[in-house]
Amino acid sequence: MTRSLTALCVALSFALLAGCKEDPATPEYWESNLQQYRRAEDRIRMVEAMRSSGKMNESFLPMLHERLGSERKPEVRAAIARALSDLHHESSVEPLTKALDPAADDMSAQLANKAIVTTLGVIGDRRAIPALIPLLKARDNYSRIEAMDVLGEMKAKEAVEPIIALATDDSVEPFLNKKAIEALGNIGDARAAPALVRMLTKERKGKSFYVESSFALYQLGAPASDALLAALEGQDEELLKWAKSNGVNPASYAMKAATVLGDLREKRAVATLLKQLTFTNSDPQIQALVRMQAADALARMRVQDAVKPLAGLVSEPDATVRDAYVRALVRLGGRDALPALEKAAGTGDWYARDSAVKGIGMLGDARELPLIQKLAAAEPARTAADCKQADDEGCDDPAALGKQRADAIAGQAKLLEVAQACTGNAACWVQRMEKADPRLLERAALEVGRSGAAEHAGALATRLGERDTEARMALILSVGWLLEGSKDATKKVRDVSLEPLRKQLRDEQGNTQLVSVNEDLRRLVTTLDRP
Repeated sequence: MTRSLTALCVALSFALLAGCKEDPATPEYWESNLQQYRRAEDRIRMVEAMRSSGKMNESFLPMLHERLGSERKPEVRAAIARALSDLHHESSVEPLTKALDPAADDMSAQLANKAIVTTLGVIGDRRAIPALIPLLKARDNYSRIEAMDVLGEMKAKEAVEPIIALATDDSVEPFLNKKAIEALGNIGDARAAPALVRMLTKERKGKSFYVESSFALYQLGAPASDALLAALEGQDEELLKWAKSNGVNPASYAMKAATVLGDLREKRAVATLLKQLTFTNSDPQIQALVRMQAADALARMRVQDAVKPLAGLVSEPDATVRDAYVRALVRLGGRDALPALEKAAGTGDWYARDSAVKGIGMLGDARELPLIQKLAAAEPARTAADCKQADDEGCDDPAALGKQRADAIAGQAKLLEVAQACTGNAACWVQRMEKADPRLLERAALEVGRSGAAEHAGALATRLGERDTEARMALILSVGWLLEGSKDATKKVRDVSLEPLRKQLRDEQGNTQLVSVNEDLRRLVTTLDRP
């Protein structure tokens, strides 16, 4: 008798010692032992011992199916369901679905439902779908959420309508709404698009559903575009009525639909987005937000017609708003915006000036070196003037602060020198990425991404673990640009990077520093995962 079997026999009660003479590799051995226990907790321990014995195989299935059907205690049924999950055999679908109790009203039975649904999800057989749908109306959230997750993984179009109802139900907890939205995205049925567009702006109990809804719409892909375009252009009468009755500002759709359409690279939205760069509203904040989101969407789609109007906006005094326009111009690339950035670099507070200077560093080359030197030389006097007007941080020593800022401006020279050496040469930029600091990595990634040299997509993808969020964002965008229209590059990146990127997202889940940029990384993973 092996040591492990000896230990098992010692752990069992005296009544079971005779069972040790039988073969624990057989289902009969475990069935015999299970029958001798009256207490549920003892039967659960026996099931767990069977699972950990390493003896389970498909020959155990008939016994487990029979025990599942005859077992009265829900907590034991849950243990048997977990054992069936280990074997994950399609023959378990029928006994598992029969063991479900949609009307369960005590926690033990509800947790048993959850365990059974989890096992059905592991098996992944679509024959379980009709039995899972009734659980969407279960009394407990455990079963409902697990059922939604599994139905989403199975892409169960049969469940779309009841899940839409849950996604938009104001009587349930917001977390349940969020899980329903996620399930709709995983299923990917076009019928969900109108509801998801509404949920972009919906808020309940201080909870927003924008993150889940925008990603679900991205998962839908092309079917979502029509609904989003109508929302963007204010042509969806039903949506406008709903927004009015729910106190939603119609401008919210100009912002949020624009972002998702930019993610989807929906070219039909370009004309409307260009018009939104001149959007006006009595509320300056709303006006700025609509323009900023339009700028971001146009940059993601690399719409060169946006360069001229954006260049006209970079003198915006608000540093945050200016930064959004500069960022869009940097992503679009080219030298056409440099005169406007030069002018902006001499106006506004330090943060506004700094944004324009960084734009010069990201778009210029050696021709801008004299300009950078000039701006650096002028900065101490500008800082001194700033400190007289406002007591900013560091103004206790304006001279030291001015020198610090001047050094930061002078640091842009490195980017300009590399740009001079690598002009028009994507391979040169890739080579420079190897030992690049975050700012050089950001520029190198964007230069490669805009080059259209799809053969370098893999090199960019290997750097997607970069911790600096601006550099990571540039890498994500650039990989996406290079994969557009290149099936060969997409396949190569998918084969090498898809699983590591999935693991990266799992490992980084909950990292507050990376949560925003990883929304874009999730979209890239979704793109790679599409057939």
